[in-house]
Amino acid sequence: MKPGSIYRLIQELKRRRVFRGILVYGASTLLILEAADIIANAFGIEGAPDWIVVVLAFGFLGSLVFSWIYDITPGGIKRTEPEVDHKVPIPKKEVRIYQTTTFVSVLIIIGLVSFRLIDNAKAKQMHELDKSIAVLPMNVENLSQVQRSEYSFIGQEITSCLTRIKHYKVIPWENTRYYQKEGKSNQRMGKELDAAILVDWEKYDIGSNQYINVNLISTVDGDLLWSKNIKIKGEWSSEICKHSRRISKMITRELRIYLTPKEKELVDELPGSTRAFMFGFMGRTMAEESWTSYSTGGEPIDTIENEYTDSLSFALSINYFTQAIEEDPTYAEAYAHRAKAKLWGIRAQFFNQEIMDECISDISQARKLQPDLPEADVAMGFYCIYELEDLLRAEELFKKASEQRPESTEYLFYLSVISRTLGKWDKVRLLSDKVYESNSHNVLFLTNLGISYLFLGDPYRATTCLQKAMMLKPDWYVPYIHFKYVLTSSGDIEYAIEMIRQAEMITGMDLSRTLAELELLNGNYPDAVELIELAGKKEYHSLSESEGDALLLKAKIHKHAGELKRAVDYYEQAEQYFTNRILFNPDDYFAHSKLGIACAATGKISRARDQAEMALSYIDPLVDAVDDPSVLYNTLLTYTLAGLYDEATGMMKKLLAIHSDYTLTSLKLDPDLRLLFDYSDPESFIN
Repeated sequence: MKPGSIYRLIQELKRRRVFRGILVYGASTLLILEAADIIANAFGIEGAPDWIVVVLAFGFLGSLVFSWIYDITPGGIKRTEPEVDHKVPIPKKEVRIYQTTTFVSVLIIIGLVSFRLIDNAKAKQMHELDKSIAVLPMNVENLSQVQRSEYSFIGQEITSCLTRIKHYKVIPWENTRYYQKEGKSNQRMGKELDAAILVDWEKYDIGSNQYINVNLISTVDGDLLWSKNIKIKGEWSSEICKHSRRISKMITRELRIYLTPKEKELVDELPGSTRAFMFGFMGRTMAEESWTSYSTGGEPIDTIENEYTDSLSFALSINYFTQAIEEDPTYAEAYAHRAKAKLWGIRAQFFNQEIMDECISDISQARKLQPDLPEADVAMGFYCIYELEDLLRAEELFKKASEQRPESTEYLFYLSVISRTLGKWDKVRLLSDKVYESNSHNVLFLTNLGISYLFLGDPYRATTCLQKAMMLKPDWYVPYIHFKYVLTSSGDIEYAIEMIRQAEMITGMDLSRTLAELELLNGNYPDAVELIELAGKKEYHSLSESEGDALLLKAKIHKHAGELKRAVDYYEQAEQYFTNRILFNPDDYFAHSKLGIACAATGKISRARDQAEMALSYIDPLVDAVDDPSVLYNTLLTYTLAGLYDEATGMMKKLLAIHSDYTLTSLKLDPDLRLLFDYSDPESFIN
């Protein structure tokens, strides 16, 4: 083609406005792609579908032909005529319409491009966020037990739906439901929960209408990422189940995560009966709260023994499970959880043994409906512990359940406690670390973790767990008592005394007995005497201390304070007390070990040796790896007080060779063991 021909072609393309048509089509294509992308994102699809791109590509060829043949003018679409010298004038009205339409189109295109740029920046921000997410509880004071369970159901539902999305690391609800968020910044909550994103929510009423407000918060800078108000229109259970799925998908879109069809199916899946599902959850919540209250020293909540209609106790949780079963007789988990609630109630002495057969019946029905149900294994595990006293079988059952539900902190925790009792310390370490790393805020779990780490010789983690438990439930004395053991194991008696005095003020309990024991170890005998005489029977009862334990401690303190006559009197009273206990239960090896101390202190050497050997015969092999070290310690005291230093040396070596809360440092503080340390080099006790 000649150069002149190319020039004429370009001029003709200009005259026919083909270049303008290409630009308009390009802008329109951008507009269509942006709109398609936005719509696709709204439906959880990443990017516009491929077929739209193919159609637009073919449309480009059509636009070239259209631009060559036709021209869009203020007077409308007209066929392009050959070039003429004389041009017909166009009416001004048509020119204004043309200009306005073009201007509006340009504004729309600029707006979409700007939105795209802003959206891309936000998407980049979302993608940079760590996808660790925690759903916060709704901490409101003065809620009834029923209201707490209802509100907990909302948090559990949102958490459960988010857990089904693989992109998230979701903190389990059982680890966050007890979290205390009041007065804390978003950044602090993120650090404590190990989460980059928080889902905070609250329920509120406007007139007769109920609403839930959901907020998505970044813990990096504390910014509010997204907020939504949702009206609850129908039945509570079905509405919450429905909206929790909707909320989860909205959070997903806001975080620029696109669900696979399988994930959508999992998130949208509803339980067979939402009403039964809610009853089952409320039953579990109330059973766990009642069990925690009992385990942490709380009194039964308005409990009527063996009465299943009481509104604030284990009985209410059992009623909820029964309602769940009535709603859906095929709901296997409800049978299993009802059995567990009954077993806990029996253990707490709220119900009697007569309902034990009902527990087995519920477990059998759960297994019949769902043979591999982990909850049925857990319920059977508790039955093996409390009724059969078969820890090995219980260990197998909890292990099986935890393998099926590896995300369950509860199963791992109870498996760790069983392993601890059996003295399987390697397993205790492994399981305790998993519970520790789950960042649980369950005070019962944390306190027991502290005990495990103390026995494992890890004072840092023991301190971390116990201090966290004290923060979560400051009015419960038990974490303070075990923290005292952490401090005495390192010889920090002054700090231990200060901490227990603070605990007295915080908990409102009289901890004079504990303070007397610490002052004894600190060598402040007059203060120890004053404190032990102040300690009443109530404190011994609250700390599971018997009258005999009180008598032994009083005798020990008065002896080292130089009041030998009073000391002998207390030792003789203790001897009589433990003698009577053994008559009632000859297999009580704790009583044998403590009777040995009383006899040795009053010069009855032969009987003291016999009692020590009797106690040792019961715990060889170990019966309880947590309780048995105290029996070894009692026999160590017996041999030392009786002047049997060779036997005492052997017992000291045995005690220090096993996992326990006794250390060489803490034992050196015991004034009853000074003669033994004078007799043997302390370093010789360490194998």
